[in-house]
Amino acid sequence: MYPNKRQQVQDGRYRTSDLYYAAYLKVAGVQLIDTEREGHRVFFVFEHTPTIKDLKTEYFNRSSKVPALSYADEIRTMKSLTHMGSR
Repeated sequence: MYPNKRQQVQDGRYRTSDLYYAAYLKVAGVQLIDTEREGHRVFFVFEHTPTIKDLKTEYFNRSSKVPALSYADEIRTMKSLTHMGSR
């Protein structure tokens, strides 16, 4: 369904295998829909919103502002999801 890339958009869904970026999206308020496993890689599937592009720019430009403790909590949650597999 998706080509083998770190981030993809299809059918109103946004996928990324970047755990730290996924945690950031979650803290920024983007709804996590599911996780998908492809071999050893886990993809985090989010609702594709109009703000994703801006959030991505802020994240990679290091200009985003999210609560540090919330971000750390989400990293732990995302790591747990990678060990559990698909929900």
